[in-house]
Amino acid sequence: MRPRGRRRGRGLLLAAGDCCVASGLFAFVVAVRRLLPLPGTAGKLPASNLSLEIPWLALVAFTVLAALWLAGTYDEPFASVRERGGLLVSACIAGGLLLAAYFLAGQAVPRTVLLVWVPLLSFALGRWRAFAEVLAPIGTRAVLVLGSGVDARRAAEALGAGQITGHALAAWSEDVSLQELKGAQDVIFASERPEDRPKLVALLERSLESDFELWVLPGLADIVSSRAVTKSLADLPLTPVATRGASLFAFAWRRALDVLLGTILLVAAAPILVLVTLAVALGSPGAPWIRQRRVGRGGHEFLLWKVRTMRADAEAGTGPTLSGRDDERVTPTGALLRKTRLDELPQLLHVLGGSMSLIGPRPERPEFVAVYEREIPAYRLRHALKPGLTGLAQVMGAYATKPDVKLRYDLGYLFHWTPLLDVFILLRTVVTVLKGSGI
Repeated sequence: MRPRGRRRGRGLLLAAGDCCVASGLFAFVVAVRRLLPLPGTAGKLPASNLSLEIPWLALVAFTVLAALWLAGTYDEPFASVRERGGLLVSACIAGGLLLAAYFLAGQAVPRTVLLVWVPLLSFALGRWRAFAEVLAPIGTRAVLVLGSGVDARRAAEALGAGQITGHALAAWSEDVSLQELKGAQDVIFASERPEDRPKLVALLERSLESDFELWVLPGLADIVSSRAVTKSLADLPLTPVATRGASLFAFAWRRALDVLLGTILLVAAAPILVLVTLAVALGSPGAPWIRQRRVGRGGHEFLLWKVRTMRADAEAGTGPTLSGRDDERVTPTGALLRKTRLDELPQLLHVLGGSMSLIGPRPERPEFVAVYEREIPAYRLRHALKPGLTGLAQVMGAYATKPDVKLRYDLGYLFHWTPLLDVFILLRTVVTVLKGSGI
């Protein structure tokens, strides 16, 4: 399991110590190698062969941090990390990463330095981590098990018997009662009963607002339809329910795409936008651009710019109303703009401004959101992301795709996001625009 550290600053303390241990030990090994010849070597290490300047030592520290993070050593108590050999694995990964980093930088690391540094690193990190555990222990996580099946019973028994290092059973609710959530730091959902599925949806929504990790003990259908299981509770498979698309890395990645591609697209689209604006202004009375209230990240409303595609008085008598494929309110020019998606070009301003992203769920009007949140389970989860100019639902769905089906695409993006998925969506968006299809 992957619990969050309970002590504020624990991760920073571990990372700072890991950096000092890694770079300091590397400098020590290189210095010794320069002074003493080792058996089986040509002699002492020439000072010109390996620099100990700060940038290179910082590279050593960075590779060790990356290796320790990849091995998951920052989220477990030291006893658990030691039990599974996490520090030795991290040291070996760090050696490989350092070798690759030096090679890419046009430098070489002597084999004898790595052969001595890697095992010493594992030992030194173990001593440091043992001391750090005394300074800032991760503590014991209180785990709530929800479910009445055999797997739920096995999980509760393993936790109750203290078989899972760093975790203890807070409660076991066979009727999947959400009243037990108070005080739980990890929640395990282990029920395949159809009547419990709405409660899983409620758990998903609560997990965005509360400080607990949500896990699922997957059934056979879950196993074959999701990724390989790489975590376990005792001997039971355990799948983390993580909003990957809303992670810090995902937001940073998308923001970089937004600024880079958004700037290029806005500059390239500026002449087209001028022509489109003139066509709308000449084609029907009214302002060529309109602003509509839309719901963005966190449920906050913002005013969205669009090129007008309907008559200026389209909603004068009806109020906000969804548009259909053959909506009579759409002007001839507006029909063409909708088919080519050119009416969405002003939203590039929102992308650069930060209220929207190139990729994400399409922003809906608050009047429709209020209805959808009452009628569609888990609809609020889509607001964990910035709204997007395009999204998975837009490139995979059809024009008449219902809101609950769009939500499945949006949640698939939220929970299974990867950078490659963003590339796929961008490429499919180009195809969708050229074909005049999609939502």
